[in-house]
Amino acid sequence: MSFLIDPFLLILCGAVTVWLRNRWLYRISRHATKMLGVVTALLFWVVAGSLYLNLGWFDWIWQWTGRAVNGRDFMINSGVFQFEYLNTAGLIDFIALFLFLLYSLWLYLGIFLGYLLFGQHERQTGMVGLL
Repeated sequence: MSFLIDPFLLILCGAVTVWLRNRWLYRISRHATKMLGVVTALLFWVVAGSLYLNLGWFDWIWQWTGRAVNGRDFMINSGVFQFEYLNTAGLIDFIALFLFLLYSLWLYLGIFLGYLLFGQHERQTGMVGLL
């Protein structure tokens, strides 16, 4: 996806992971949240990393925007900004690496939000139960 969109998607995925675990997956495994979290983080790293490295596997993601020239342009600029995307050696690559490392933090924040909204166990309702 892109560095602009991914934090919001990861937070949403974390909250949905907790909801899925509390509603359906608690019968299957006590560690469903951890397993789904690992799968989600790996999926985001593979897709976003492939886009940033301009691997052709996920070209359809940046092509539908019509504003990006390649995957790296889409990851850095998201069709909104005009940062350098061709010669990224140095500062831009360092910032991209830092943002990739933050993916697990965004996912953890989503899981924490999910615990607040839906509860930590299948019998809890969280803040949603107060409505």
